[in-house]
Amino acid sequence: EYGADYCYNYCCSCYFAAADVANTSYSDKSQSKEVITIKEEEEMEIVEIKEEDPTEALDTEQLEEYSAMLNDLGNFADIVQINTLSMVAEDYKSSTSSSFKIYKVIRTHLLKKNSSPAHKLPLVYVVDSILKNAKGQFVTLMEADAKNWLPVVYGMLNSDGRAKLKRVWNTWREFGIFGLKSWEEMGLCFRREEEQKAEELQSKSADGAGSVGGFRKMVSCYCDS
Repeated sequence: EYGADYCYNYCCSCYFAAADVANTSYSDKSQSKEVITIKEEEEMEIVEIKEEDPTEALDTEQLEEYSAMLNDLGNFADIVQINTLSMVAEDYKSSTSSSFKIYKVIRTHLLKKNSSPAHKLPLVYVVDSILKNAKGQFVTLMEADAKNWLPVVYGMLNSDGRAKLKRVWNTWREFGIFGLKSWEEMGLCFRREEEQKAEELQSKSADGAGSVGGFRKMVSCYCDS
């Protein structure tokens, strides 16, 4: 287990040494163009994927096992468990229906309000691994929907967790996984955070300048007297 201090290099590119990730192209040009409909409401549930897939879909028991594996992650980023979850997803990366079901299970865990905030980052690392290694239909699904769940997860994390989430999000751009517009929409929460920090810094600077000015006036009064 890697614990809370999950290493930055791992979440960037070190999931699978055997897969030679460093030499893999991350732009999947063969993705099909199924129409994905997202419900942009508070509960943020995916409504449907149009077009049936002839590939044999995952059954309920298999999905329950996958969900149990996600639960077993707990609050720690275990490389073996993340590896296994990503490999299972990779087996179904070309199946529209199965990749949709797997993604929906992961998404449900990410948005659970009664689970520990510390459990969210390991789940994000699973998403990250699937995007960088399994790819396929998962890229299409997450590109359409990550902008909905990512700010929710961001709101559940402390400042350290938010910084780690932002690092993962940055690697998605570095690896060219998503288009620029989609990637920027996913990261609006980080932009707002930066703007808020800039405003606070500017406010403190203005307050400091006012205090110095007042002090100088006081000194001037004493000197004049």
